[in-house]
Amino acid sequence: MKILVAYDGSDGAQKALSFSINFRGDCQKIIALYVSRDIISESGRLTYIPDSILERRDTEDESILARARSILVSSNIEFKVVKKNSDGVDVSKVIVDTAKEMECDIIVTGTRKLRGLSKYLLGSVSSGIIAISHVPVIVVPP
Repeated sequence: MKILVAYDGSDGAQKALSFSINFRGDCQKIIALYVSRDIISESGRLTYIPDSILERRDTEDESILARARSILVSSNIEFKVVKKNSDGVDVSKVIVDTAKEMECDIIVTGTRKLRGLSKYLLGSVSSGIIAISHVPVIVVPP
């Protein structure tokens, strides 16, 4: 069995990764997937983004990936840490498409338990994954 863990470095993602390591059972591989959001699509196509902002995002991305690697290294299970760019596509779709592409049997994700206006404005990646996934999804509470 292959487990894909949606990982963004948040507390919820840390718990999802830890859950997957402990849950692994007959798991052969854990894939920690980080989806980097497209700054340009978030801010509008005609917006100038200084190189310093892009460099800071790349540095933060690498830090998030390094944290996932350090957690998985001590797990004694085969793993892969993957970074995908959203390129303007909904993050939940990128996660589900990657799970399909990598032939994963289950997706594990954390949640921030957004409510009300925050959920409406920010959306919920975990809800999006559940809505379109072709494999079972486990949502680990914070």
